[in-house]
Amino acid sequence: MWTINDFLAYGMMSGWSTIGKLACLICMDETKAFSLKNGRKVSWFDCNQQFLPLNHEFRRNDNIFYKGREEKSRPPPKLTGEQVWEKIKGFPKITEFGPCNCYGYGKSNNWTKRSIFWDLPYWKTNLVRHNLDVMHIEKNVFDNIFHTIMDNSERTKDNEKARMDLKEYCRRSDLHLQQNAYGRWIKSKAKFTLNDDQKKDVCEWVHELKMLMDMLLISVNVLIRNI
Repeated sequence: MWTINDFLAYGMMSGWSTIGKLACLICMDETKAFSLKNGRKVSWFDCNQQFLPLNHEFRRNDNIFYKGREEKSRPPPKLTGEQVWEKIKGFPKITEFGPCNCYGYGKSNNWTKRSIFWDLPYWKTNLVRHNLDVMHIEKNVFDNIFHTIMDNSERTKDNEKARMDLKEYCRRSDLHLQQNAYGRWIKSKAKFTLNDDQKKDVCEWVHELKMLMDMLLISVNVLIRNI
């Protein structure tokens, strides 16, 4: 048996909080996550470089990735179920002591409890204990990408603070905020955003796709009734 859940529920099921810099249950206290200077949110920008082969060219490229940094470290070790159990077996269960954060929470660990799943005799030998719901995560990722390329002013991730952080960590001068003659900072239109004609084409395609899906659903219902 294993669990299937979204990322937040992953924290509830595993007992390791998926909030903050230590959100990754693989990297744990060896994470390279950091807080964005302007956006204030936790970022894992280019943390994936450490998982590349040691001789990979992207590790040495400090121009198109995190500027001025070459990745030389190895990826953090992936703990086995037995190793995780040794870390948390002395932690309190929420059913006995209620919700609480374990010693060192937010600094050396993100443990909030000992999950009740560890009471299962085979849990620590499971090769896979928790699965992430890909469909749920894909929807959230799609929404962010879609509203960004459609340049939706209310939901785009390409905002002024993001551009300021981009200047801090990336060499993308074409996306830096520009100051006009009146001293105001102007956000230039990004190459990945669509113009009005392109937005119209996308909306028409989605509308046609919905109509096709509706027609398919009607056909399926007719077939079911005739069985």
